[in-house]
Amino acid sequence: MLTGSDSQILEAIKRDDNGAYEMVFREYYRPMTAYAFRFLNDLSDSESIVQDVFLRLWQKRMEIMIASSLQNYLFRSVKNQCINHIEHEKIKTGYQVMVIKNETDRSEYSEFFLEFGLKRKIETAIAALPEKRQEIFRLARENGLKYREIADRLEISVKTVETQMTLALKQLRESLKEYKNLVMFFLCNVRGK
Repeated sequence: MLTGSDSQILEAIKRDDNGAYEMVFREYYRPMTAYAFRFLNDLSDSESIVQDVFLRLWQKRMEIMIASSLQNYLFRSVKNQCINHIEHEKIKTGYQVMVIKNETDRSEYSEFFLEFGLKRKIETAIAALPEKRQEIFRLARENGLKYREIADRLEISVKTVETQMTLALKQLRESLKEYKNLVMFFLCNVRGK
């Protein structure tokens, strides 16, 4: 294991000694990942949890008080993170099961299909925007430009782009309110800043 006492190692880490921190990382990373894998049975999640534990060790190095040993502290931290991860996954799975169960009662799926002519109605609504607003909207939505890129191209401020996009989206939502659930997918394609 590590040379030197845990308190000396921790004191070195508290003094921002990257070498001491790196030594701890190299010594414990693989065993801690193997330990996490026992709980999670997923290498990627296990590595992520161990990395989070090491990150927290570095970020909280000034406040950490270890009563037992550094090894016990690190492995206990991994175990707690694994428990939290498992609980979070149970909640997500429970929610997914509930959504799927509620969907089994559904017999009408028409809301997920584009209504005939909707694309034409969307294009008509966009064409009804004021010329500059329409240009900004198309640059964002169709060309995938960010607000800064649009501002540079049109030689206007980013704030003007933001304002015009807000007004465009508001006007389009109003024009297409009868199709609001479908249109949201279309309008949400707009890139931000």
